[in-house]
Amino acid sequence: MEKPEFPLVDIYDSHHVDLIPEEENLKKAPATELLIKDNHSLLYDKDGNIWRYFLKSEFFEDTLVNRVVAHTLYNPDFEVEPVWEHAGEYHIEDLKDEVLRCIDYDEGIITQYEEADIIQKEISICFSFEDVVAVLNKYVFDVDEELILAEQKRREENDY
Repeated sequence: MEKPEFPLVDIYDSHHVDLIPEEENLKKAPATELLIKDNHSLLYDKDGNIWRYFLKSEFFEDTLVNRVVAHTLYNPDFEVEPVWEHAGEYHIEDLKDEVLRCIDYDEGIITQYEEADIIQKEISICFSFEDVVAVLNKYVFDVDEELILAEQKRREENDY
């Protein structure tokens, strides 16, 4: 169990959710991100594992000068490699609870295309990791706006 299988559901800062579809998405990062040793992320994989990671680069050295420059003048991207740490295991209900908590906390990012209660209802009936990813993609990350608008219209018509 050296590293996770992708995609991963990323719960970061305890109340934000993201999807990392493949490890390739973690191959470049700005200098300021390399300075962070704890990115406050818990990443959930399809096998019931929770992961943490930090990024390292052979092209960036953590020195006082590089810290000051990265935070003030120039924050270049570097090729990086994630270093993985297994942080535990989860049951699908745990992941659903985390995502639901993120939706409750949301500041209009998760809910920019659909109302929170609709997304929460869909998450609550998920049976698997793949179901959770499909709901997040549908309403947040890989949105087909026409499909969402058609669903909203259908709901409105059924309410009247």
